[in-house]
Amino acid sequence: MKKELYRQIGRRLRELRSQRGFTQKQVAKYLGINQKQLACYERGTGIISIDILERLAGLYGCDYRYILGDDKSSGEQITASFGTYKISDEDLEVIAFINQFVMNLDAMYRAIERRN
Repeated sequence: MKKELYRQIGRRLRELRSQRGFTQKQVAKYLGINQKQLACYERGTGIISIDILERLAGLYGCDYRYILGDDKSSGEQITASFGTYKISDEDLEVIAFINQFVMNLDAMYRAIERRN
């Protein structure tokens, strides 16, 4: 059961990284881990910490629950298109910050709508 869950998480991580156009090297550097560790996460052979999971969700512009297999939260993804081969380390931090900001803003608007 756990092995299949880790494989599912790995597939999602690979899918999201690929959709966003990031390389393993870029993402690993952003996370402060080596590329081999990220590859383990993406294969589903490494246990991923909550901190890493949250940082990946922020970078990829999705809810961490989507990475964990909750398809209901897939509609809450933020996508942007740009040439990632020219992105600096600082750019990744900015992308993650903006993604998180927009997701928080969206959650606030939805909460206000529910109250009305």
